[in-house]
Formats: sequence, structure tokens, C-alpha cells
Amino acid sequence: MDVLINIGVAVIAGGLAAVATAFYYRRRANRRIRALSSMIRRLMVGDLDTELNLEEVDSNDLADLTESINKLAVELRNVIQRISGERNTMAALLHNMSDGIISTDIEGRVTNINEAARNILALPVNTRLEGRSFMQVVRDHEVNNLLQQTLRDGQERIQMLEVGPRRPQLQVKITLIEPKPGQVDSLPQPPSRNALVVLQDLSELMRLERVRRDFVANISHELRTPLASIKLMTETLQNIMEDDPAEAAQFLTRIDTEIDGLTQLVRELLELSRIESGQVKLNLRGTDLRQLVEQAAERLRPQAARSGLKVVVVRGSDESFPLALADPDRLMQVLINLIHNAIKFTPVGGTITLGIAHERASDRIVIRVSDTGVGIPPDDLDRIFERFYKVDKARAGNETGTGLGLAITKHIIQAHNGEVWATSEFGSGSTFSFAVPIFQFL
Repeated sequence: MDVLINIGVAVIAGGLAAVATAFYYRRRANRRIRALSSMIRRLMVGDLDTELNLEEVDSNDLADLTESINKLAVELRNVIQRISGERNTMAALLHNMSDGIISTDIEGRVTNINEAARNILALPVNTRLEGRSFMQVVRDHEVNNLLQQTLRDGQERIQMLEVGPRRPQLQVKITLIEPKPGQVDSLPQPPSRNALVVLQDLSELMRLERVRRDFVANISHELRTPLASIKLMTETLQNIMEDDPAEAAQFLTRIDTEIDGLTQLVRELLELSRIESGQVKLNLRGTDLRQLVEQAAERLRPQAARSGLKVVVVRGSDESFPLALADPDRLMQVLINLIHNAIKFTPVGGTITLGIAHERASDRIVIRVSDTGVGIPPDDLDRIFERFYKVDKARAGNETGTGLGLAITKHIIQAHNGEVWATSEFGSGSTFSFAVPIFQFL
């Protein structure tokens, strides 16, 4: 009987021990599983720095699972860092591009817009535009219609348009971005199609092309006219050489004048080309511009007097007038050109006034050449410094120039880090002004 009792007690004790052991290991297993579950949840919300300690896990199966999850976290972290780096690089590229970039979703809502697009369309910098409709952002029906057509049929479209309040000449390119084959099936939620709108401002390029065409047309005209005249006079000269020597001499004089004009044109073209290409080196030094203005006035007073004009110099009485940082020979060239133009466009009895002043606010010296001549029409005022641009040859009487003098003037002043401009009241005279920096003593 005692034996049976002892056996029963042993069985019960063994069962309790087994139950306790099973309960203990079950709790440990549950704790490890909860830890793994917690780690997976943290990975799912983007906490890629989480990691479990393998020493706390003595089960080979759980240890292998834990190690695999840790490796997965490391790989995910590396992938995210690489993607973030690429995204930052792409964002920097978009930010610094000169072309405007706008991306939209399939419904035409803006998903991204770079700074260049904001500038081209004159949009506020700090206003969030993502999520708005494309039409609300660009405010142009033609561009919006192009986008809608591309979203419907997937065809790329390129068109020249004037878009935005400043109406720049834009090449608008709209492309549909499709996900690559093979990527869609591997994703739980396939990406939708997007549209990419590229706004390329070609206004300056078109302006330069227009200047190039004008230059070719002008140089052709400037060369064709004197060459045709020389050919005609030469043919006439051959016929009258023996019969009328006096008339032949006059033709020779006119041929010589035309050749001088062609020589001046070629000389000024070469001069302008050298200045524009930076081949002309300025001899900058401290220069007394008051003295330079007086010398220029004295040189052209005889020519002005022959045209019935007066040349007056007006300057301040400041004894401490500063020197300018300038090349005196080049600025003399500018002054001679401006005074000569004033003489050419001022009728008899007029006055040409040269003024000089120290502009203290900007620390520069300003020289003005004013006349009481015929003036410049407002539509021509902005273009007078272009090569070959002439307002009206008839206004200069019989005396014409190459149309390069003011272009050379502009480039010389710009090479001095200065500024040149003109003001005029049509019919009442014009004022040409330029400013150069003062000489700073070390």
C-alpha cells in the first residue's frame, strides 16, 4: 500500500514538474515571439535601427529567425539610405535646373514643381502648390489642354507658347511617365501614371537669334550699298575719263569717300569683335575725368563750330573731386563718339553740354553728354546700343555712320564695370550718360 502511495506521489510530482517546465518554456517562447513581433512592428513603421540580442535567445530556431530579421533590418536601412541619397541628389538637380519642371498625377494634380518653374510662371515662392490642379498653377488654357490630351492618349507633345504674366517664349514639352514592365507585378499596389511638364525659356535664345539675323542683314546692307556705288562710279569713270576730266576727278573723290567709309566699317567691326571677346586689355589707373572731359570738348569744338553749335562743359567746384579707375584712352574714345553723335543730330544754333559729377551714394563718377537736337523716339530708345541700329538716317542729314559707335561705347563702359544709358524727349534733345567707379587708394 505504501508502495502504491509512493508511486502515486512520484507520478503526481513528475506531472507537476513537467507542467511547470512546459509552462516555463512556453512563457520564454512567448516572450521571444512577442519580442520578434515587436521588432517586426517597429520595422514596419520605419524604425530600422532596432535589433534583438541573440544572447537572450537559446532556441536555435528562434535564434536563426532573429538573425534573419536583424539582417533584413540592416539591408532595409542600407536601401533606404541609398534611396534617400538619390532622392536628395534628384531634388538638388531639380532645384538648380534652369528649365521649369512640373510633375502631375493621372488626374492632373501637381505632385512636384521646381523653383525654375515658379520663376517662369511668376508663382509665389513659399506657397505650397502640390496637390492643386495643374490649371490652378499654370493658369493657361493652352498648356492645360496639352496636358489633358497627353494624359488621355499618352502621346508626347512639344509646342512653343507664351505662358505666364511676363509672356516669355517657352518650349513646352509634356511626357507621360509609365511604370517599367515587371515593376508593376512585384508591387502590392501598382503605381499610377504620371505626367512630366518641362518649361524651357527660349526668350533669350530667340532674342540672340534675332540679333544674329539683324546683324547679317545689316552688315550685308552696309557693304552692298557702298560696293554697288563704287562699281557704278567706276563704270561711269571708264566712259568719261577722256571726255570730261573734271567730272572724272569728282567721281574719283566720291570713290575715295566710299572706300574710307568701308575702311571705317571694317575697323569698327574688328574693334567691336575684339572688345566683345575680351581681347582688349584696359590700362586702368587713377584718371582725372574732369581733365579728360575738357580735352574731348576742345578736340571737337572746331567741328561743332562749323555746324553752328556750341560745346559747354559744366562741372562742380569740389576741389577734392576723386579720380576714376579708368583707361583714359578708351574713355576718350567714348567721349569723342558721344560728342560726335550729338553734333550730328543737333540743328544749327543748338548747344552740346558736357557734365561731370561725383555720385557719392554709389561711389562712382557720372558723365553726361546732352544736346538740344532732334531727340530719340521712345520705341527706339531701348535699342540704340545694339550693333548697326540706326534710328532714322534722314534725321542726320547727309551724314551717316556705321551704327557701331554706341555698341562699342557700351562694351567699353561695361569693361570698366560701369553703366551706360540714354534718356531723351523726342524733338527736344537727348542725354547720354555713363558711370565708372572711383579709384580707391590702398
